[in-house]
Amino acid sequence: MAGLGFDQLAIDFDSAKRVAVAFTALREELDAALRSVSDLREVKGMGTLKSGQDLAAKFSKKAVGGEDSLEKSLTSHIQVVTEMRDFFQQCVDRYGEVDDSNASALTSAEAPR
Repeated sequence: MAGLGFDQLAIDFDSAKRVAVAFTALREELDAALRSVSDLREVKGMGTLKSGQDLAAKFSKKAVGGEDSLEKSLTSHIQVVTEMRDFFQQCVDRYGEVDDSNASALTSAEAPR
């Protein structure tokens, strides 16, 4: 498969369906994880010392709002998984369209006598 681009990727119908379903399930898991990240928006329990408060703030930003936060990472993963799912769903849809078109062409063709 080396050297093939996405426009040349060949995948059978059943595999494309299974992959699209798997990406849908993964997307749902990532969405759930992203929803739960808000619980980490404000980390507490690091004590009353300034260093503990600073550490809590640092961990909070690692979860939500920071430059390399878990929230941003999950959002990026969701975007990629969605694009991949959409690609494989298009494969499934196109296969169905071609199959329907071929069936119609064969049905309308006259049988030799």
